[in-house]
Amino acid sequence: MARVLGVVRLSRVSDETTSPERQRRSIQRWADQEGHVVVGWVEDIDVSGGVEPWKRPEFGKWLPSTIGKEVSAIEHRIAMEESRADEYDILCALKIDRLSRRVLHVHTLLEWCEKNGKEVATVEDGINLNTQMGKLLLSLIASFAEGELEAIKARAKSSYNHLVKEGRWRGGRTPYGYREEKQETGEGWKLVPDDYGTDTAGTLREIVRRLIAGESANSIAQWLNEDVSKTPTSLDAQMIRSGKTPKGSRWTAANTAKVVRSRCILGQMEVSEEVMVDGKKTTRRRVVRDADGQPLQRAEPLITHEEWELANKKLDENTSKRNGNRKGGSPLLRVAFCTCGEPAYLGPGRNWPYYRCASRTTHKPCPTGSKGIAAHTLEGAVEQAFLLAAGDVEIVRKVFRPGVDYTRDIEEVNRALSDLREDREAGLYSSELGKQEYREAYKRLDARREQLIAQPTRPDTWEEIPTGETYRERWSTLSTQHEKGRELRAAGVKAVIHAEPIPGMAAAQLMAPDGHEGMWQHPVGRVQVLIPMDFKQRLRNMAAVHSEG
Repeated sequence: MARVLGVVRLSRVSDETTSPERQRRSIQRWADQEGHVVVGWVEDIDVSGGVEPWKRPEFGKWLPSTIGKEVSAIEHRIAMEESRADEYDILCALKIDRLSRRVLHVHTLLEWCEKNGKEVATVEDGINLNTQMGKLLLSLIASFAEGELEAIKARAKSSYNHLVKEGRWRGGRTPYGYREEKQETGEGWKLVPDDYGTDTAGTLREIVRRLIAGESANSIAQWLNEDVSKTPTSLDAQMIRSGKTPKGSRWTAANTAKVVRSRCILGQMEVSEEVMVDGKKTTRRRVVRDADGQPLQRAEPLITHEEWELANKKLDENTSKRNGNRKGGSPLLRVAFCTCGEPAYLGPGRNWPYYRCASRTTHKPCPTGSKGIAAHTLEGAVEQAFLLAAGDVEIVRKVFRPGVDYTRDIEEVNRALSDLREDREAGLYSSELGKQEYREAYKRLDARREQLIAQPTRPDTWEEIPTGETYRERWSTLSTQHEKGRELRAAGVKAVIHAEPIPGMAAAQLMAPDGHEGMWQHPVGRVQVLIPMDFKQRLRNMAAVHSEG
């Protein structure tokens, strides 16, 4: 007489054909017929067959956690003692797929049982797993069980995609800028812009606006953290909507950028998946697409695609330490330079801040003997020269009138084809049915691409509209030196600090582009301000906006 541990598993409680009661009755009948005694039951309900047996909530209590792991004898002994593995002699289930639907899991479990003097029995399969023929049959049946698991996953994925196409929300972490609302029909939930209450949609749009205006992710994060009760993070916003106390988590440059880079704010859906690359598992993010290869639209976009692309372009630019837009940096970073060519950095002085040659940071003397200059003197000189050149120029707003162009749609189809090929290389279309689905999907996408290429296009145009405002008036509205510095960088202005005052120059010399890369010169004391010949065009480009016209 041996001790039997009955193993019961069901992925869905409503499954009547292999209900827990029927599984228990069959196992008990088998034990009675064999003259054994059932000493315990494992019942894992609503647990997928793809989960390792030793990681299931109930089955895991009867198995050591070290199964399938390369561990020392001491670790294995401790794991055995912490489990109930010494309380039974036989593992018995109704069918092999109740143990697991994974071939590897079944083999690993069987190998552990053999090493530890235990047997595995199944009632309906009628296989003696302690013989070589039984092990061979076990592999075949387990392979079929694993195939059925993949079919179940495929059906679940199809159902999930169908619900997404219908605009229904399946749950999980809510994308930033959205909230869940019940469908008008009362069936299920949908994602809608979070325009009230926590108003994360409004916060997201302000983040994008500030990025496009030239602010860095770091400075935006500092603004968001000024009052997190009004601008909560994604996690805190979801907790507030659920009636829970927020954790007070903080914004960083990283999570600010992550929100903006996600295509979820366009109402699209991204998923993480494991794929094999060069024989190694790696995780990648990809956009879920429909049958035509277009991104699956599950909610209303929070911003336009043009705004999303422009904000991400600004993020890419701001990741460079040379852009001069970081919070707390020098107002004239990438504007002020020493005569030796090194940038001039802002640092403390005895009475006020000074700009000094960067060579001082390496404890080496400047090769041209440049001297530091008081911050207010340099900043005042640059402002004086800039307003002298640009102050009376009227701001002309350049309005972008988009044409008709299918380049982006063609790129989306190309990305979809690339994703499809990667999926096939990863083995996701290995079966005959999968190969057929792959060919049909590729054919649809290729036809869509040919159709888009054949469509007529119209080029984009710009229209210049006078605003009646001068740059002097605009300059007066800038409240900080950092904002002014950003304007100067955009206009291409440079300020070179000399060791001695610069002699006066004739008008012809000031306007001559020779020797200064096509820039006007304007000396103010020891400061030589250089302004590009095309600064008016640069300033217009700064004021450029997009229009739906």
